[in-house]
Amino acid sequence: MRNLITAAAALAVLAPVAAQAQDRTTFEHGRNTYVYETETRDGATIITGRRMGGERFRLVHKGQRVTGNVGGTPVSFRAPQSGAVTVLTAN
Repeated sequence: MRNLITAAAALAVLAPVAAQAQDRTTFEHGRNTYVYETETRDGATIITGRRMGGERFRLVHKGQRVTGNVGGTPVSFRAPQSGAVTVLTAN
């Protein structure tokens, strides 16, 4: 779960760049591959996807916050600044 939430934080940084295309995008984190789609609605970037063979996630990035659900667990964290190298982990 910790790795998935860390990957979710990475998505919060990467997704706004990919939001224009609204295509399926993949990235690897650790030994896991994540597939996600983005859409922009009401000033927020909505990121939905899943870890291949695992949990689904839905994140909403609006302003300085990211909220949502990862593998059935609610998450909420401050969005990393664009271009910043940040590692976020869950407790």
